[in-house]
Amino acid sequence: MDQRSDNKTQRLQRWFDERPQWDHASYGEFMHIGANQTIFRITLEEQEINSETKVLDTACAVGGNARWMASLFGCQVYGNDIDEDALEVARDLADIENISELCTFVKAPVEDLPFNDGMFDMVVTTDIFDPAEVKRVLKPGGCFIAISLFEDPKVTPLQLAEAWGLDLETSLDVTDLAFAFNRAKETEARLLHESDLIAARELIEIMNKSIAPYTRGGRHYIMRLRKK
Repeated sequence: MDQRSDNKTQRLQRWFDERPQWDHASYGEFMHIGANQTIFRITLEEQEINSETKVLDTACAVGGNARWMASLFGCQVYGNDIDEDALEVARDLADIENISELCTFVKAPVEDLPFNDGMFDMVVTTDIFDPAEVKRVLKPGGCFIAISLFEDPKVTPLQLAEAWGLDLETSLDVTDLAFAFNRAKETEARLLHESDLIAARELIEIMNKSIAPYTRGGRHYIMRLRKK
């Protein structure tokens, strides 16, 4: 098949086939809580987003949230990741979805973003991030939306916000949801393993990386923060 004629499903399937890793094989396009937009929408409530809004999806992988926002709001979105293959998929999907003119995906680590100070109205993530870099690239009054696991059970969203020098607008503890999500994915991975679609090593990786942090007391938070 001519790769240029791939539809979205075909392009994603090539991505999965080429990268048989634990966090892709059983997780599909949406690899994290919040990456499927259902939970992510909670933090967007009452936020003014339009064609003039600039958004960064940091550690974006295949850019699901960035592309979703571009399609829904017509805003200019950017994404960064260290995985060039994932970024290539993000660009291809943006082209397939006819939003490539709104999307820019660049290879860069979260701790060294190639963007100017105060460039973005909003930064979003459902994975890792660097608070200092997020704050640097946000405009004054800009919004940071983080949906992330924090392995220290004693840390609170307010403590995190104070440490980062940001104002906490809203937070939700979604640990039960995140744990159930990962448990379901573990069950899914077991079925894939029993069907010889993934190796035992991948199954063990899923259990160690996606389940163990919660059993050790990790908390999963949705936070909306504001740059002062």
